[in-house]
This record gives sequence, C-alpha cells and structure tokens, in this order.
Amino acid sequence: MDKVKMTVQGKKFAIGYDDHFANLAKINESLNEGARSNYQNSGLTYVDVPEMVGITGACENVDTLFKVGNRWEIPLFFTQTGQLSLEQALQSFPGVYTVIHSGRDEEIEDERHLRQFRLTEEEFDSTRLKMTRKNYDEEIMFTELLRHIQKAIQGMVREVLKTNKSVLKNVYRRDATKLETVVNSNFLKINYEDAVKLLNQNGFKSLKFGDDLKANHEQMVVKLLNKSGQELPVFIMRYPKEIKFFNMKVSQKDPRVVLSADLILPYSGESTGSAVREHDFKKLDQRLLTSTMYRLHLERGGTYRDFEWYLKIIKSQKTNPHAGYGIGNERVMQFIFGESDIRNVSLFSLLNRQSQDWNVKHYGKAALFGGEKKQVLLTIGRPADKKSLLPQIKALAKKPNFILHATGKTHQFLLANGVKTALVYKISEVGQKPNISDLMAKGLFDIVINIPQQAVGRKDELTDGKLIRRTAAEAGISLITDLPMAKMLMENLCRH
Repeated sequence: MDKVKMTVQGKKFAIGYDDHFANLAKINESLNEGARSNYQNSGLTYVDVPEMVGITGACENVDTLFKVGNRWEIPLFFTQTGQLSLEQALQSFPGVYTVIHSGRDEEIEDERHLRQFRLTEEEFDSTRLKMTRKNYDEEIMFTELLRHIQKAIQGMVREVLKTNKSVLKNVYRRDATKLETVVNSNFLKINYEDAVKLLNQNGFKSLKFGDDLKANHEQMVVKLLNKSGQELPVFIMRYPKEIKFFNMKVSQKDPRVVLSADLILPYSGESTGSAVREHDFKKLDQRLLTSTMYRLHLERGGTYRDFEWYLKIIKSQKTNPHAGYGIGNERVMQFIFGESDIRNVSLFSLLNRQSQDWNVKHYGKAALFGGEKKQVLLTIGRPADKKSLLPQIKALAKKPNFILHATGKTHQFLLANGVKTALVYKISEVGQKPNISDLMAKGLFDIVINIPQQAVGRKDELTDGKLIRRTAAEAGISLITDLPMAKMLMENLCRH
C-alpha cells in the first residue's frame, strides 16, 4: 500500500504503511498498558459501560451523535462518553475507570478530528480523600482531579518510552528527551480568564471572557507558557459555566466559572476534558434546564424524562461528591509522536484507508444493506397550510418506515401538535447544524415537501424556499411544492 506521509516535530518524511501500522499498534498497546497499570496501582475498578445509549451518552454537542437504528424505534446513539455510566458505577465503588470506543458524527475527518477514537475515562469520589458530604472541600477535590489526570498521562507516556523509545527516536526522529521531561515534571496551569488576557496581549485582541477557545488559541497558550525547548502539557482551568456541560460544578469562590479543566498538549491540542461534578440536586437540575444542550434536546423532540434516571441518583445521594475526566487516546498518541495529523496515529483511520468504509463514493452500496425507511423533509410556509396538512403529517408520522425532518417554524408547529420531527436548519442559516444544504449533499432526503408562503416564481418570494427547491432539484430529490399534491402523496404513502 502507499506510504504514510508524516510530519513529526515539523519535519516531513514518508514511511511504508505496513511498517507504520505495526509500530503504531505496538505503541498503542503500550499506551493502554500504561493507563491500566496506573489505575490498578491507584486502586480503581475497571467497569465496562454501554456503547449504545440514550441522549445521556452525549458530550456538549448533541448534533454529533451517531444514531443507532433498531426495530423498536427507540432513540439510541453510539456513545461519545461513558461518564454518566461511570457515575452510576460510583454507587458501588469509590473509584472506577473504563476505555470506550467513542463516536462523533463529524462532517469530515481532518488533521484534528476523528469520527471514532478511544477514550479513557475515570470517576472517583470524595471518600478516597477521607471527605464526606459534611467536610467536603471542592477545591481539594479539584486539585486531586488535576493530579489524577497528570498521573494517567504520565503513566501512558512512561510505558511507551519504556518499550518503544528506540522506534520513536530512530524511525520517527522524535526527541524523546522532551517526553522524558513530561514524565518527570508537573504540568503547567493557567485559569481560563488569565489565558484570555494572555491571548489579548499576543495577537488575539477581540477574544473576550465567555468565548470558546479554538485550537490556535490553545496552542498559543502552550507556546507562551512553556520555556524554550520544553513541551509540557498545560491545564486551562475554570471555564465560564455557560460553555461547559451542565453537571460541572459551579465554583463557590467564583460563580461565573465551573471547576473544570482541559489539558492541552503540544501538537495535538485538547486531550482531556474534566470537572468536579455537581452533587447538589437543585443546582444540578437548574443547570440542566438552562443549558444550551437541553434546549437543543427539546428542539429535537427530547424530554426532561431522558435525564431523570441520572437526576434521581444525585437527588437520592446514592453517590458521594465526585469528579472525573476523559482522555482522548489518539490525542495523546499524536503528542507522543509529535505528529501534525491525528489521522496518521489512529489505527481506525489507517484501517479505513484499506477498507474505504467512510468513502462517500461507496454511498450507493448502502442500499444493499439499508432498510426501507424514507427520509422526508417538511418545510411549510403559511400557518394555514401547516394546519391543512397536519392530519396527513400525523398519519405519516405513525408509520415506522418514515422519518420526518422539519425546518424551525414547521418543527415547532408540529411539536406543539404532538408530532415529533428532527429539526434541521435552513440553507441561509449558515453555521447552524444540521443544515439542509449539507444533508442534501449527503443524499439524506428521499422526499422534500416545500410549500412556499407565496406562489413559486414570484420575484418577492422568500430566498430560502428557492434555495431548497433548487438544491433538491440539483440533487435529484423528489420535490413537492403544491398543497393538494402534498396531501395526496402523504395519503398514498400511508396506504402503501
């Protein structure tokens, strides 16, 4: 097979696919062994967690969940994190860990993003620090959380150096002394607010408190905090509560922020997300109800009930106050290699170069294995037309072989009338995901029912309607723009 083109510590070279795969597999094995040894030596218990779960398997972004089809039409997803499952396990153990296969429905895989990767996760409670609810100190818990993360990363790197140092040095020309320094040094730390100020002073003047830090921001912080020649990881701590997961504990010292920390590695960026968890039910419940994730969940037809099982555990105090984190294994691998492209250090991505499972040119083959479900997009302009089509839409929604999608106002109208649809954003709503333009490009929709507010062809007709119809036509998708025809079509679909 073709060679793998790599850029290690800024130097480009190529290595044969088979040789690289063999080296990578061995280094990956060592990394996992280092993590396992660390956890076992720390007295943690390994727990397998489900990988097909409900909405609680999501990280912050519910739009990147992979849907899992099933005969009962239950909304299940390929998990992104085992965090809440590990929190369940804390009902039985004071400290637990797991390694999962995490999935993200990314539009593309690129130098920084993978669709599937390994995630190493830990949760531990306050009893390991001789703290109960009565003498609980959240700052002590936060400090211990950072120590746990550092130990885990150092355990991974130490084992890799122990068994594969010569390969890294001789084959990949990686400066192993920098990795040895990481194993034997404390990681660097900076609060989010101070990081923003530091970035303001170094070329990012428009950045302000509350903004999410991008990859280039994070790498600049790493560069500025490290001494010349060093490559120490950096903890960016205490992020604004609005941009973090709902169960991260709000700081008592500074209610603007949560007790969270992202570990930023040179070359690879954010490798670890972590936080002290909120154990006060009332505060947790309020954080959920006011979170962006929850709003998006409701817009997509979800309910409060989907989180009740977790909230009941916290309300009944079946777990002690606790904290946890997740480490992206491939991000650590990227740092160990000093590689600029995460795909080159992912066994999954290398295997896919042969199998071509994610190649869009193979899309047509899906018909050989897929079911008979049809994807219908509903975008209906006038309120009167929405009401007129409601009986037919309700009937179609009850059919198990149809999945209904709708744009904003149509989605809200149908939801208010007891019909669940998947919310999609108009073509003009650039940056909002999932966007109709992207979904049409992927060939998702079988039928588009677009009933405009005004007659098709009028000069003052809304732009979005034109865009939807033109895109559907160009993609060869069945398009209905006439109200009576839409009624007839849906009635026939229900009958057959």
